[in-house]
Amino acid sequence: MSAGAELSPVSVERHSARRWRRFSSFDFVQGHQLVPLVLGEHEQVAACLPIMFTPASAGTWWPVALTRLGARTALVGSNGAWRGSYVPSILRVHPFQARQTEDGQFALLVAEDSGLVTQDPSDEPFFTPDGQLAPALAQVVAFFRNRVQAEAQTRAAMAALARLHLLAPFQPPDGIAASLPDLMTVDGQKLAGLARNELSFLHRCGGLELAYAALVARHHLAFLAQAEAHDSPPPQPARPPVAAPDPALTGFFDALATARGQEPDLMNWMGGQPTPPDRKNS
Repeated sequence: MSAGAELSPVSVERHSARRWRRFSSFDFVQGHQLVPLVLGEHEQVAACLPIMFTPASAGTWWPVALTRLGARTALVGSNGAWRGSYVPSILRVHPFQARQTEDGQFALLVAEDSGLVTQDPSDEPFFTPDGQLAPALAQVVAFFRNRVQAEAQTRAAMAALARLHLLAPFQPPDGIAASLPDLMTVDGQKLAGLARNELSFLHRCGGLELAYAALVARHHLAFLAQAEAHDSPPPQPARPPVAAPDPALTGFFDALATARGQEPDLMNWMGGQPTPPDRKNS
């Protein structure tokens, strides 16, 4: 997800004597402006983040959550705590990623430069002494195996959206400054003009609910812009002013958190997201 990550295939030869540490801060999300999504989590994401579509392979598109408009996201507090109501599932398995291989399988990768690959005996082992996956790493592999199924469903939904020409270039609304090249969004007018048989086709493959989720989630663009402006420090003031908190902004992420719903089982990883630092310090 991050262009600068040093990703290495997980192997017995490379990692049998090494360990990995569960992350305790979401600061790494600052490097992920666009987070890939799959069907099964689109409703939770739509409740708190914009959903856009980014180029994939061979002229196809993929749904992504937009975490920031500017240089830094307001979703992560100064103490590394997550301030949103839902954590996109792929972020929960940091520092691991997976890529499909030529034979249709997938290779498990780990970000070597994440600071979470260690030789500390108190951390999680990659492998058992006899070369088998250690229990915690086996859960990571199970997460990605389940995600492969969700990706297949998502791919079918995206193919339907493209077939019906429902994607259009994204243009930021007036008053929102953002550099987001090559992103697409759902064309609401075309969606409203579909024939009954087209709506039925879109519904059967999951594309209809994804399209409506993206339309609803687009309203969070102004929300993100306001949040980032609120979190940005003033430009080198002579004396930093002490202002009363803005009630319209203070805790709006906490307000979203009250709407947290039950996550699909395939999206849970090792019981859910890691326990973040104390939110009171954010």
